[in-house]
Amino acid sequence: MKDRLNGRDFITIGIFNAIAIVVYMAVAFALTLTILGGFVASGVGLGLAAPVYLLMGVKIRKRGVFSVSGILLAIIAIAGGHIPHAIFAIIGGIICDFIINDYSSKFRIIVGYGLFALSDFLGIVMPVLLFGTNIFIENATNKWHMTPEQIESAIPYFATKWVVIFAVITFVLAALGAFIASKILKKHFEKAGII
Repeated sequence: MKDRLNGRDFITIGIFNAIAIVVYMAVAFALTLTILGGFVASGVGLGLAAPVYLLMGVKIRKRGVFSVSGILLAIIAIAGGHIPHAIFAIIGGIICDFIINDYSSKFRIIVGYGLFALSDFLGIVMPVLLFGTNIFIENATNKWHMTPEQIESAIPYFATKWVVIFAVITFVLAALGAFIASKILKKHFEKAGII
């Protein structure tokens, strides 16, 4: 097995990411219809997309798979004007690749994937934590067309204690998704000789 990604790997990454991002976005958009749903969207969305991401990873088994995936998520975030989200998506992909390493440890795959989702969540909330709720109010009013009542009910959840709770929930949901995905891959794809 060669260590560098080749053209075929990039095509595979692109195809799997297209599927995973559709799953993630569909779930995230549905969850953001509620205030609390928006705070767990990264964990639920990436938890449900875990079988696609992990199948891609174990099929290619090279470092860089999640870094490229993070870059692809970043491109989408930039297109939506979410620069911090893009930065954290790339950082999360790099961290995930570093932890997963050679895909030999199921534990490392689960933890790495959980951190991938956690970085996605942090990219969404960090601007508010660092620069205050005015950035959220501006986006909520101009981009997301939230009512003043919705904005007022969401602001308390940007308190540090809530962000920590939602961060833990995000990690746990994504890690659980990765754990279930590893069972699915073993049962259906490994036995069939696909991976």
